[in-house]
Amino acid sequence: MKKYTLLSVITILTVGMTFGQKEKSNGLKHIPSIGLHGGVLSYMGDVKGAEGTSIYSYAKPAYGFYLEKKIGSIFGVSVNGMFGEISKSQLDNDVFLNFETSVMNFDLNLLLDFDNGKIINESSLFSPYVSFGVGYLAFDPKGDLSSNGKLYNHWNDGTIRNMAQSVSGADTLSTVLNRDYEYETALKDSNNNYSKTTFTIPIRFGLKFQMSDHIDVRISGAYIITMTDYLDNIAAGGNDNMLYTSFGLQYNFASKSEKDDKYKDFDFSDLDKDDTDGDGVLDHKDLCQGTPEGVKVDNKGCALDGDKDGVPDYKDKDLNTPDGSVVAMDGTAITDEMMAEKELMRDSVITEYRTFIAEDLSKKDEEEIKKQYKEANTTSTISNVTIPEKFQVLDVDGDSYISAKEVTGAIDGFFEGENNLSAKDLNTLIDFYFDQ
Repeated sequence: MKKYTLLSVITILTVGMTFGQKEKSNGLKHIPSIGLHGGVLSYMGDVKGAEGTSIYSYAKPAYGFYLEKKIGSIFGVSVNGMFGEISKSQLDNDVFLNFETSVMNFDLNLLLDFDNGKIINESSLFSPYVSFGVGYLAFDPKGDLSSNGKLYNHWNDGTIRNMAQSVSGADTLSTVLNRDYEYETALKDSNNNYSKTTFTIPIRFGLKFQMSDHIDVRISGAYIITMTDYLDNIAAGGNDNMLYTSFGLQYNFASKSEKDDKYKDFDFSDLDKDDTDGDGVLDHKDLCQGTPEGVKVDNKGCALDGDKDGVPDYKDKDLNTPDGSVVAMDGTAITDEMMAEKELMRDSVITEYRTFIAEDLSKKDEEEIKKQYKEANTTSTISNVTIPEKFQVLDVDGDSYISAKEVTGAIDGFFEGENNLSAKDLNTLIDFYFDQ
């Protein structure tokens, strides 16, 4: 067994070095998950055990490791190593059968995880899995025998002795023996020099619980079918099998988000190199996105404003506005006289607005006027009323009729600086509305 233990250590180190090299070139997502497990190993074979016992009554501790690698969204492969012992004893009418066998099993498996996005959501915290494969088993059966290397003889009175009860004179010649419970005697079949290695077919079913982004807990049961009938050193027809029930911890080098290949061809570092408006300032530093092509900008990506009047140079009609000046949208200074005139125009528009609202809402029914307007233009032999070109943009609903709502919208736009209409234009617009 020392030889096989050394072989397993070398195998683990070799696999680790191989995947360590892959990590350097391909990244974490190419490294398999690793896990350790421990549990109990039960034997199923020719020795039946005491009456009323179960498969777990003679279970022995076992432990192991595994490596797991996804090969697609649904399937994966795993390598398992398991070390432990199986043991059982049986009292019958003649002899006391017993054995203890050390086992070491390695297997390669095809794995199906149910959290593959098709059966269970990939982000699920809980998921079953199954696997099956082929393995290689080394075993070494030993027995707890009498001092002469023979099986203990079981008598009807419950004792074990050095002679069979059926032997003549055994009542006086036999000696009562006490078991030392040490399995020190190597067992062998005198009629068959059988091999102590064989192939196995492991079938596993388990449940996986995600504890964190990198750590899973696994509970599993493995039914291990062997190709030998000598795990117990007794060939009675049919192969011996094992059941391994275990609890394990799995470490995933790559988290689920890192395993997601959705952005595998996307270089996120390029985001730091984007300059959408082409002004020479990268987007993540540009405070003024969308600067027109050819406009000179500062180191923050904002268009230059030499006189600091709030109007960028490329829009400024007066590049040397004195400090503290109030400027218009084109960067030209607004004098006190201009402000006074603007205020008068504002007052004039407000007066017209109030007059319009009072006149329109108190004396005219908008829908009736609109209806009469359409009928007149349909039946009249005179050409339709045409909206002046300057006001055509105000016909929002495109019905060739300037409504009260569209007039008030134009006046509101005047106050908000959203159109280029003057106070005179608004007076003309109101007159046009009533002339329709």
